[in-house]
Amino acid sequence: MSGALPAETRVLIVGGGPVGLTASTLLSQHGIPNVLVERRKETLRAPAAHVLRPRTMEVFDRIGVGDEVRNAAPLKHLDFITWCTTLGGSEVGRLDFSAASPEGLDWTNCPQNLLEPILLRRARDESSAHILCGAQWTRLSQDEEKVRAVVRLEDGDDHSIETAWMLATDGAGSPVRHGLGIPMIGPGPQGRFFMIHFEADLRPWIEGRSGPLFWLMNPESPGTLIVHDPARSYVFMTPRFGTPDEEDTLPARMAASLGVDASLRILSVDAWSPHVQVAERYREGRVFLAGDAAHRFPPSGGLGLNTGVLDADFLVHRLAQVEAGRAGPETLDTYEAECRPAAETNATDSFENLKRLAEIVQVLGHHTELAALESRLASLSAAEREQLDRAIEHQRSHFTSHGRLPRDPRTLTD
Repeated sequence: MSGALPAETRVLIVGGGPVGLTASTLLSQHGIPNVLVERRKETLRAPAAHVLRPRTMEVFDRIGVGDEVRNAAPLKHLDFITWCTTLGGSEVGRLDFSAASPEGLDWTNCPQNLLEPILLRRARDESSAHILCGAQWTRLSQDEEKVRAVVRLEDGDDHSIETAWMLATDGAGSPVRHGLGIPMIGPGPQGRFFMIHFEADLRPWIEGRSGPLFWLMNPESPGTLIVHDPARSYVFMTPRFGTPDEEDTLPARMAASLGVDASLRILSVDAWSPHVQVAERYREGRVFLAGDAAHRFPPSGGLGLNTGVLDADFLVHRLAQVEAGRAGPETLDTYEAECRPAAETNATDSFENLKRLAEIVQVLGHHTELAALESRLASLSAAEREQLDRAIEHQRSHFTSHGRLPRDPRTLTD
């Protein structure tokens, strides 16, 4: 349901990404009235998170969107992860997942710009939910009984809403977390990058090694190619150096990294930095943090969105027990006790995945020109090739590990 916000609800959700929308539908399935406000007026246009692990898909199955999400994923075969000098150049090596299952990797590869509309439609189907986009949380006060929040509507008017509980799922920069004074623990930016969403048909260069990721090692223009729709939609990640007018160089850098004769149309460019951080605490009174508001991982391993969805699943189940009178408020303490250690482990594992990628470069040595790298590859001895193959094989857990998972709250009796 959408439209005018009520003056009160049982749960207020601030943030309408995948975690917030999942929480809303789960709450509605328990018959708990909830309001979700999202400052964006529309869902994401560019792909972001795309790896959906089996436990996340179990949650999506429970809320009735699993098959729709699977069918929305344009890339069906996740057989290989490939390293090459350029997309059209020499192959350095690849991980073969084709024997793991009929579909290869145990993922659903559905980019966030396709996932969010599915979750938004599902949340709006529920009469227990009020979903409002283009509305921004501004402040709150709380006591032992209620949270009183103020939401700024699209027309600039402030709307007050009283709620029993509040969930902050408002992203890595979480205004709610900042407003509560909850610090993030862990190292800050681990590099700076551009994310370029572009349109192209690269099937001639990827169909023989179908998979979601190509690591492009051209020393003159390194990057990572993420395949979302082989016929049209890709993301290219490349380091950001902070030089003047750097964005103007991106088309040439991307073309050099790909090294193929294809028409490329850039749709959007965003700058970002990976962090390895977890919130000091997940709760302040009646307000809870979940998803990226509670933890920030490097994307290596694809654990961030999945950890967030399981945050929502665990917390909503505990809230439902309290709301139904089947458990006391102390039950909610298990949310942080269960989910924060999982996030800490997943943050560390994601960082280790990121660092482990350097092993491949260490085998080949550092080069400043593409021709030198190509020559080095061509001159590898049998022993060096074995060493390179081992370094690539050592990356396998990067893609197969589901990370640390909180226990399924439905199985707990405590």
